[in-house]
Amino acid sequence: MSSAPGSMQIQPLAATSLSPAVAKLVGGATPAKLMAARGMAPLRPAELLVAIYQLSFDADAAVRAAAEAAPASFPDNVINPPLGEALPAPLLHYFATRLSDQRTAALERILYNPATADETFVMLAGRLDESLLEVVTQNEVRLLRCPAIVEALFSNKRARMSSVNRAVELCARNGVRLDGIPAFDEIVSAIRRDPAAMDGTTIDGRFRAVLTAAEATSATDGEPGQGGVPGDGEAAPAEKRRAAGMSFIKFDELKLFEKIRLATVGNAYCRKMLVRDSNRLVAMTVIRSPQITDMEIQRIAGSTNVCDDVIRYIANSRDRCRDYAVKLALVSNPKCPLGSSLRFLAYLHPDDLRNISRSKNIPGALATSAKKLLQQREGGRH
Repeated sequence: MSSAPGSMQIQPLAATSLSPAVAKLVGGATPAKLMAARGMAPLRPAELLVAIYQLSFDADAAVRAAAEAAPASFPDNVINPPLGEALPAPLLHYFATRLSDQRTAALERILYNPATADETFVMLAGRLDESLLEVVTQNEVRLLRCPAIVEALFSNKRARMSSVNRAVELCARNGVRLDGIPAFDEIVSAIRRDPAAMDGTTIDGRFRAVLTAAEATSATDGEPGQGGVPGDGEAAPAEKRRAAGMSFIKFDELKLFEKIRLATVGNAYCRKMLVRDSNRLVAMTVIRSPQITDMEIQRIAGSTNVCDDVIRYIANSRDRCRDYAVKLALVSNPKCPLGSSLRFLAYLHPDDLRNISRSKNIPGALATSAKKLLQQREGGRH
């Protein structure tokens, strides 16, 4: 038994559910199985797909490998028609995970197939391109039945902003909470206050332009840890940006729902700018982003240009402050709560502890504690 993306348990179909022709083939000799896995078997198209699925669990490694390769290698005229039939949900999920995004006709049949499981929609909503995602957002019954689909759409940067907003508001209107979306209540309020929030002609182009500009900015500035990154929250010099044909991103003019989604799906440049946003909900979305890197956390931990809540969150998060460099950055940051800074002193190396004891930029009590701890360590060596 194996688990495929989308949290569906993938396992062989019950033998009693197989047609006689498929049952005979999967229980037959290896050469016949290999021929079937390569599409050369006297089976109806739907039966061929069932056989491929069953053979992916075969005891013979060569048969399994051939079955695994089949979805990507089969031509459209073979694979597309049966994907619209009432096939078992695990089989549809299996093929959905193995078809590239370019196989739009096949994936569209899976999305329109009532037999397709909600778990498959969750998986596809997180990875497909704009056109196919519109098929997902139009299925309101599914969205309300399975809120995880909307959460996956929100986290897919290729989904249209207007479509995401419509799906979020649909759920809110029907009393369905989306706990996987940061600041859900505030986003819903912002959407309802903005007449253009669900107007694709107004908002989609703007959101796409910001993402594109951020990626261009990142390519010019360099990502954290790759060199060329401006100092704490600084953007690239104006002349450098003009030379690259880039436009300035006016993050302050973006709506709350745009900022929070950018903090979720945007790149390191978006996070670097939005973590300093005046709205703490935006800044907190950045620091909680699963995409944030250790280098970014280190830089933010030492920044005095972010809100206190962000620094407090890092200091209280075991995952976010596990690295030595982050602990040092927090202790060196006057915005870090004194209790947390005192706790991290014990982890510091002697040279860093000495620098902290001499620093004029931190609370006096912290510098004094650092000096005492250093004296204790040095005294213990004599």
